[in-house]
Amino acid sequence: MKIRFLFIILVCLLTGKVNAQSSRIDTVAVSVLDRMSATINELTSCSVHVRSNYDVSNQALGLVKHSDEENVYIGGADKLLIRSEGDKGNKYIHYDGKILSYYSLDKNHYSQVPVPATVMEMIDHMNKTYGIVFPVADFLYPGFVDDILAESTDIVLLGMTKVDGKDCYHIAGVAKDKTFQFWINDDPFYLPVKMVIVYTSKPMNPQFEASYSDWQINPNLPAAIFDFKVPPGAKKIKLTPLSAKK
Repeated sequence: MKIRFLFIILVCLLTGKVNAQSSRIDTVAVSVLDRMSATINELTSCSVHVRSNYDVSNQALGLVKHSDEENVYIGGADKLLIRSEGDKGNKYIHYDGKILSYYSLDKNHYSQVPVPATVMEMIDHMNKTYGIVFPVADFLYPGFVDDILAESTDIVLLGMTKVDGKDCYHIAGVAKDKTFQFWINDDPFYLPVKMVIVYTSKPMNPQFEASYSDWQINPNLPAAIFDFKVPPGAKKIKLTPLSAKK
Protein backbone atom coordinates (compact mmCIF):
# COMPACT_ATOMS: atom_id res chain seq x y z
CA MET A 1 0.00 0.00 0.00
CA LYS A 2 2.77 2.48 0.95
CA ILE A 3 4.77 1.71 -2.19
CA ARG A 4 1.71 2.19 -4.41
CA PHE A 5 0.77 5.48 -2.76
CA LEU A 6 4.33 6.83 -3.07
CA PHE A 7 4.27 5.86 -6.73
CA ILE A 8 1.02 7.80 -7.23
CA ILE A 9 2.57 10.89 -5.61
CA LEU A 10 5.66 10.59 -7.82
CA VAL A 11 3.59 10.29 -11.00
CA CYS A 12 1.54 13.33 -9.96
CA LEU A 13 4.72 15.37 -9.61
CA LEU A 14 6.22 14.20 -12.89
CA THR A 15 3.09 14.77 -14.96
CA GLY A 16 2.32 18.22 -13.62
CA LYS A 17 -0.56 17.73 -11.23
CA VAL A 18 -1.27 21.44 -10.99
CA ASN A 19 -1.72 23.04 -14.42
CA ALA A 20 -2.58 26.43 -13.00
CA GLN A 21 -3.53 27.85 -9.65
CA SER A 22 -7.12 28.31 -10.79
CA SER A 23 -7.47 24.93 -12.50
CA ARG A 24 -6.14 21.54 -11.41
CA ILE A 25 -6.59 18.53 -13.67
CA ASP A 26 -4.83 15.62 -12.03
CA THR A 27 -3.67 13.26 -14.77
CA VAL A 28 -3.55 10.29 -12.38
CA ALA A 29 -7.18 10.90 -11.33
CA VAL A 30 -8.18 11.08 -14.99
CA SER A 31 -6.29 7.84 -15.68
CA VAL A 32 -8.20 6.05 -12.90
CA LEU A 33 -11.53 7.32 -14.27
CA ASP A 34 -10.51 6.28 -17.79
CA ARG A 35 -9.70 2.77 -16.61
CA MET A 36 -13.01 2.50 -14.75
CA SER A 37 -14.96 3.71 -17.79
CA ALA A 38 -13.11 1.32 -20.11
CA THR A 39 -13.82 -1.62 -17.80
CA ILE A 40 -17.56 -0.90 -17.66
CA ASN A 41 -17.85 -0.40 -21.41
CA GLU A 42 -16.06 -3.68 -22.10
CA LEU A 43 -18.50 -5.74 -20.02
CA THR A 44 -20.81 -8.10 -21.88
CA SER A 45 -23.18 -8.18 -18.89
CA CYS A 46 -23.23 -7.17 -15.23
CA SER A 47 -25.36 -6.70 -12.15
CA VAL A 48 -24.98 -4.33 -9.22
CA HIS A 49 -26.84 -3.23 -6.10
CA VAL A 50 -27.26 0.54 -5.76
CA ARG A 51 -28.26 2.39 -2.61
CA SER A 52 -28.93 6.09 -3.07
CA ASN A 53 -29.59 8.90 -0.59
CA TYR A 54 -30.76 12.27 -1.86
CA ASP A 55 -32.11 15.59 -0.56
CA VAL A 56 -35.57 16.86 -1.46
CA SER A 57 -36.49 20.46 -0.72
CA ASN A 58 -39.41 20.92 1.66
CA GLN A 59 -40.84 24.41 2.17
CA ALA A 60 -41.35 23.93 5.90
CA LEU A 61 -38.48 21.58 6.78
CA GLY A 62 -35.71 22.54 4.37
CA LEU A 63 -33.79 19.62 2.85
CA VAL A 64 -35.27 16.22 3.70
CA LYS A 65 -33.21 13.09 3.12
CA HIS A 66 -34.74 10.24 1.09
CA SER A 67 -33.36 6.89 -0.03
CA ASP A 68 -33.91 4.14 -2.58
CA GLU A 69 -32.34 0.78 -3.35
CA GLU A 70 -32.06 -0.77 -6.79
CA ASN A 71 -30.85 -4.06 -8.19
CA VAL A 72 -29.65 -3.44 -11.73
CA TYR A 73 -29.10 -6.16 -14.37
CA ILE A 74 -27.60 -5.32 -17.76
CA GLY A 75 -27.57 -7.98 -20.46
CA GLY A 76 -25.39 -6.61 -23.24
CA ALA A 77 -26.25 -3.58 -25.33
CA ASP A 78 -30.01 -4.13 -25.47
CA LYS A 79 -31.23 -5.65 -22.21
CA LEU A 80 -31.93 -3.99 -18.85
CA LEU A 81 -33.83 -4.88 -15.68
CA ILE A 82 -34.18 -2.64 -12.61
CA ARG A 83 -35.90 -3.69 -9.41
CA SER A 84 -36.36 -0.65 -7.17
CA GLU A 85 -37.79 -0.03 -3.72
CA GLY A 86 -37.71 2.97 -1.42
CA ASP A 87 -39.19 6.41 -0.96
CA LYS A 88 -40.01 6.71 -4.68
CA GLY A 89 -42.05 3.53 -4.47
CA ASN A 90 -41.58 -0.10 -5.44
CA LYS A 91 -41.25 -0.62 -9.18
CA TYR A 92 -39.74 -2.69 -11.97
CA ILE A 93 -38.32 -1.51 -15.27
CA HIS A 94 -37.92 -4.11 -18.03
CA TYR A 95 -36.22 -3.34 -21.34
CA ASP A 96 -35.91 -6.02 -24.03
CA GLY A 97 -34.36 -4.02 -26.86
CA LYS A 98 -37.68 -2.84 -28.28
CA ILE A 99 -40.14 -2.01 -25.50
CA LEU A 100 -39.65 -0.45 -22.09
CA SER A 101 -42.14 -1.69 -19.50
CA TYR A 102 -42.60 0.33 -16.30
CA TYR A 103 -44.51 -1.42 -13.50
CA SER A 104 -45.54 -0.02 -10.10
CA LEU A 105 -45.98 -2.74 -7.49
CA ASP A 106 -47.64 -0.27 -5.11
CA LYS A 107 -50.39 0.73 -7.54
CA ASN A 108 -50.43 -2.43 -9.69
CA HIS A 109 -50.33 -0.47 -12.92
CA TYR A 110 -47.92 -0.54 -15.84
CA SER A 111 -46.89 1.40 -18.91
CA GLN A 112 -45.19 0.31 -22.09
CA VAL A 113 -43.47 2.53 -24.65
CA PRO A 114 -41.44 1.76 -27.79
CA VAL A 115 -37.84 2.87 -27.35
CA PRO A 116 -34.50 2.84 -29.24
CA ALA A 117 -32.60 -0.39 -29.70
CA THR A 118 -29.70 0.06 -27.26
CA VAL A 119 -29.55 0.62 -23.50
CA MET A 120 -27.77 3.97 -23.82
CA GLU A 121 -30.14 5.32 -26.50
CA MET A 122 -33.10 4.11 -24.46
CA ILE A 123 -31.81 5.83 -21.28
CA ASP A 124 -31.30 9.09 -23.19
CA HIS A 125 -34.79 8.88 -24.69
CA MET A 126 -36.57 8.06 -21.42
CA ASN A 127 -34.69 10.74 -19.48
CA LYS A 128 -35.32 13.52 -22.00
CA THR A 129 -38.91 12.53 -22.80
CA TYR A 130 -40.23 11.36 -19.41
CA GLY A 131 -37.65 12.52 -16.86
CA ILE A 132 -36.88 8.98 -15.69
CA VAL A 133 -33.45 8.72 -14.03
CA PHE A 134 -31.61 5.39 -14.24
CA PRO A 135 -29.11 4.17 -11.61
CA VAL A 136 -25.52 3.70 -12.86
CA ALA A 137 -26.44 5.57 -16.07
CA ASP A 138 -23.61 8.13 -15.75
CA PHE A 139 -20.96 5.42 -15.66
CA LEU A 140 -22.38 3.63 -18.72
CA TYR A 141 -21.77 6.49 -21.16
CA PRO A 142 -18.68 5.92 -23.35
CA GLY A 143 -17.99 9.68 -23.10
CA PHE A 144 -18.27 9.75 -19.29
CA VAL A 145 -14.72 11.00 -18.67
CA ASP A 146 -14.75 13.45 -21.59
CA ASP A 147 -17.96 15.01 -20.24
CA ILE A 148 -16.41 15.44 -16.79
CA LEU A 149 -13.30 17.05 -18.26
CA ALA A 150 -15.38 19.40 -20.40
CA GLU A 151 -17.30 20.85 -17.45
CA SER A 152 -14.76 20.67 -14.61
CA THR A 153 -12.21 23.20 -13.37
CA ASP A 154 -10.67 20.81 -10.82
CA ILE A 155 -10.20 17.04 -10.71
CA VAL A 156 -7.87 15.80 -8.00
CA LEU A 157 -6.78 12.43 -6.63
CA LEU A 158 -6.96 12.83 -2.84
CA GLY A 159 -5.25 9.49 -2.18
CA MET A 160 -6.29 6.02 -1.09
CA THR A 161 -9.00 5.26 1.46
CA LYS A 162 -11.23 2.37 2.50
CA VAL A 163 -14.95 2.09 1.73
CA ASP A 164 -16.75 -0.99 3.08
CA GLY A 165 -13.38 -2.65 3.58
CA LYS A 166 -12.22 -2.02 -0.01
CA ASP A 167 -9.14 0.00 -0.93
CA CYS A 168 -10.36 2.86 -3.12
CA TYR A 169 -8.97 5.77 -5.08
CA HIS A 170 -10.69 8.92 -3.75
CA ILE A 171 -11.22 11.50 -6.49
CA ALA A 172 -12.83 14.93 -6.06
CA GLY A 173 -13.69 17.66 -8.53
CA VAL A 174 -15.43 20.97 -9.10
CA ALA A 175 -17.74 21.91 -11.99
CA LYS A 176 -19.64 25.14 -12.62
CA ASP A 177 -22.83 24.02 -10.83
CA LYS A 178 -21.69 21.18 -8.56
CA THR A 179 -18.87 19.41 -6.76
CA PHE A 180 -18.38 15.67 -7.05
CA GLN A 181 -16.48 12.81 -5.44
CA PHE A 182 -15.85 9.27 -6.66
CA TRP A 183 -14.45 6.27 -4.83
CA ILE A 184 -13.06 3.70 -7.31
CA ASN A 185 -12.11 0.20 -6.18
CA ASP A 186 -8.41 -0.61 -6.44
CA ASP A 187 -8.75 -4.09 -7.92
CA PRO A 188 -8.35 -5.54 -11.44
CA PHE A 189 -11.76 -4.18 -12.48
CA TYR A 190 -11.61 -0.57 -11.15
CA LEU A 191 -15.34 -0.35 -10.46
CA PRO A 192 -17.18 2.51 -8.70
CA VAL A 193 -17.91 1.94 -5.01
CA LYS A 194 -19.39 5.32 -4.06
CA MET A 195 -20.33 8.68 -5.56
CA VAL A 196 -21.34 12.01 -3.97
CA ILE A 197 -22.63 15.08 -5.84
CA VAL A 198 -23.34 18.45 -4.20
CA TYR A 199 -25.47 20.80 -6.33
CA THR A 200 -23.88 24.12 -5.43
CA SER A 201 -26.11 26.20 -7.73
CA LYS A 202 -29.33 25.10 -5.99
CA PRO A 203 -30.69 26.54 -2.73
CA MET A 204 -29.19 24.91 0.39
CA ASN A 205 -26.82 22.80 -1.75
CA PRO A 206 -28.75 19.49 -1.93
CA GLN A 207 -26.70 16.30 -2.15
CA PHE A 208 -26.96 12.99 -3.95
CA GLU A 209 -25.03 9.98 -2.69
CA ALA A 210 -24.92 6.49 -4.18
CA SER A 211 -23.14 3.33 -3.06
CA TYR A 212 -22.47 0.43 -5.44
CA SER A 213 -22.02 -3.11 -4.13
CA ASP A 214 -22.29 -6.77 -5.12
CA TRP A 215 -20.88 -6.19 -8.60
CA GLN A 216 -21.18 -9.31 -10.75
CA ILE A 217 -18.94 -9.21 -13.81
CA ASN A 218 -20.16 -10.86 -17.03
CA PRO A 219 -22.73 -13.15 -15.37
CA ASN A 220 -24.88 -15.46 -17.45
CA LEU A 221 -28.22 -13.64 -17.26
CA PRO A 222 -31.21 -15.53 -18.72
CA ALA A 223 -32.93 -13.55 -21.50
CA ALA A 224 -36.30 -14.30 -19.88
CA ILE A 225 -35.65 -11.98 -16.92
CA PHE A 226 -35.78 -8.96 -19.25
CA ASP A 227 -39.23 -9.89 -20.60
CA PHE A 228 -42.19 -8.27 -18.89
CA LYS A 229 -45.30 -10.30 -18.13
CA VAL A 230 -48.36 -8.33 -17.10
CA PRO A 231 -49.25 -9.19 -13.47
CA PRO A 232 -52.82 -10.35 -12.74
CA GLY A 233 -55.25 -7.45 -12.49
CA ALA A 234 -52.66 -4.82 -13.45
CA LYS A 235 -54.05 -1.71 -15.15
CA LYS A 236 -52.33 -0.23 -18.17
CA ILE A 237 -51.71 3.54 -18.07
CA LYS A 238 -49.82 6.05 -20.18
CA LEU A 239 -46.59 7.68 -19.09
CA THR A 240 -46.86 11.46 -19.11
CA PRO A 241 -44.12 13.22 -21.14
CA LEU A 242 -42.29 16.13 -19.55
CA SER A 243 -43.65 18.44 -22.25
CA ALA A 244 -47.21 17.74 -21.10
CA LYS A 245 -46.38 18.66 -17.49
CA LYS A 246 -45.34 22.23 -18.29
